Amino acid sequence: MDAVGSASLIATEVRLDVRLEELGDPYPTLRSIWSNVAPNGELRVRYGQRKGFRDADVALLLHLASFKPNPATRTKFGREMTARKLDRGARPLSCTVVVPCRNEIDNVANLVDRLPAIGTHTELIFVDGASTDGTPERIDELIRDHPERDIKLLRQAGDTGKAGATFQGFSAAACDVAMILDADMTVRPEDLPRFFDALAEGVADFANGTRMIFPMASGAMPGLNNTGNRIFSRYMSWLVGSRITDTLCGTKALFSKDFDEILRVRPLFGGHDPWGDFDLIMGAAYTGLRIVDVPIRYEAREAGESKMRPFSHGFALAETCFMGARRLKLGGRQRTEDR
Repeated sequence: MDAVGSASLIATEVRLDVRLEELGDPYPTLRSIWSNVAPNGELRVRYGQRKGFRDADVALLLHLASFKPNPATRTKFGREMTARKLDRGARPLSCTVVVPCRNEIDNVANLVDRLPAIGTHTELIFVDGASTDGTPERIDELIRDHPERDIKLLRQAGDTGKAGATFQGFSAAACDVAMILDADMTVRPEDLPRFFDALAEGVADFANGTRMIFPMASGAMPGLNNTGNRIFSRYMSWLVGSRITDTLCGTKALFSKDFDEILRVRPLFGGHDPWGDFDLIMGAAYTGLRIVDVPIRYEAREAGESKMRPFSHGFALAETCFMGARRLKLGGRQRTEDR
């Protein structure tokens, strides 16, 4: 394992001796070990512990790490999958990170400190939804304290929820790639580059965060939210024709050039979605974008309180799903260029 990522140790066949489950989050290791595999060489990985990764999960991780996975095989030690190394070439793109926030004064400074540089330039846009705890004033202080950073503060126009804040931030984005980061940082800011890489390396047109593949922190997702999310994810996978394991992860990324079309078709899905996640996923599918899950580790909120209300928000999301079925599956879809 000490040799992983060392450019001086390259082989045509590389085997990862530890089971993927033992790594917790195998993404960094698989990305790093790519350097140890010769061009067109093969990587072999093992997995399959009880409650461990599924074949589709491992294939996804290998795909995101620039490997082409082969069908899995069963061995006496569990499951095994081989994958051929692919070229990895990232386009030089800039990135806007949009942070919808409301009453998150205890989180915004930590977020600024932890956000890594992404791409050729990183723009950070906070969209404040009428905070009453001093959040916008704290963001103004951070802007003054970090003149070397491209940080902006927008005041949310109207009481339009997280969805409205997200879409307002995307509309103001000045960079090539736009992504969402929730202010509670239950998705780690340090994990955002994996969303950017999926787009810059041509793996996806729309990167959808998923918290449902890796183990999550204790108490990070209440049981009712977890169950509802899994039900919605199965339905959404059928609806959009792509494997979606998490519909409500707050972090998603897309090319800014595609946003206007998603915004234009958003009314087709009824305007019921208070978070914007379903509108974005279904809009991406409607406009023909390649949707790919990006696994992350889900952390418990350290400060502030969740805005999710399972019952009231669940009904609103169900209405959005119904409208989505009409547009995407039941003959209600029209060619976007004809509208």
